[in-house]
Amino acid sequence: MDSFGQHPEETGCGYEPEDARMHPVLRHSLWSLLLLPGLCGTAWAATDPAATVAAPFSWQQFLGPFHMVLLHLPIGFLTLVALLELWTWRKPSTERRQVIQFGLVLGVIATGLTMILGYLRASDGGYDELTLQSHRGWGIAGGALVAIACALHALLLKHPAPGGLVGFRLILFTGFLCLSVAGHHGGSLTHGTGLLTENAPDLLRSWANHPQEAPPASSNDPALAAIRSVLDQKCVSCHGAEKQKGGLRLDTRTAALAAGDSSRPALTPGDPGRSEIVRAILLPRDHDEAMPPEGKETLTPTEIEAIIHWIQTGAPE
Repeated sequence: MDSFGQHPEETGCGYEPEDARMHPVLRHSLWSLLLLPGLCGTAWAATDPAATVAAPFSWQQFLGPFHMVLLHLPIGFLTLVALLELWTWRKPSTERRQVIQFGLVLGVIATGLTMILGYLRASDGGYDELTLQSHRGWGIAGGALVAIACALHALLLKHPAPGGLVGFRLILFTGFLCLSVAGHHGGSLTHGTGLLTENAPDLLRSWANHPQEAPPASSNDPALAAIRSVLDQKCVSCHGAEKQKGGLRLDTRTAALAAGDSSRPALTPGDPGRSEIVRAILLPRDHDEAMPPEGKETLTPTEIEAIIHWIQTGAPE
């Protein structure tokens, strides 16, 4: 006891009445509840494959998609240069010549970066090799001609020569034409060769060598015709004859039965659980392997159910 007749623990420095103390069982239960979310999160992270097996970082896979961002810049710069050159051809101007040279330099830089990123993009595979070679060949030819035109124009600014501008214009417009053809093949790689003609009149389709395809005999079944329509509209652009993301094709039944990069076929008749298409369309939208990818029209629940039922019944044609 102190001078006031009280025990030290009762002076307010740590005294806790017996009836105010929390029962040990209740206290331990409360701590368990507080720790439960953390324990659950840890267990989920330990069992989630996406969390435990992170894909190694790849500069190629990171930079490759930027090809789609830059590919419009060369055409834009060179279109401006071509228009200014036509104007200057009719009305010569020293000031416009300087602007043309600046546009050429930007065009060469943009073309070079686009070609490098395009190489990285193509390294992922999944594209029709013939169309890819045409796209690459025309692009390299166009880029080389534009670079030559830029160097020649810079030389002519310092040392004008008779007939020099004629040669410059010939090289410039030939390079512009090559890049335009390369852009067309690039569009075919991404969207298919029928992008510009699939909804054209029959006469134009025939002239472009894209005749209207006759529907298969099995399309008399409305359910099968609906399945074919869903696949054509939402799947074949990335998994068709000209582009096979993940090594999978869905444009024909025979091609769909072949295994892709994951060693699993897109289609396993009678077994939706072993069909890669079913796994991909059931993944959450924010998953990297979800199909269709972000930016594309998603499948409706009715369409997903129809595809699963179609596979369960043997995926008839």
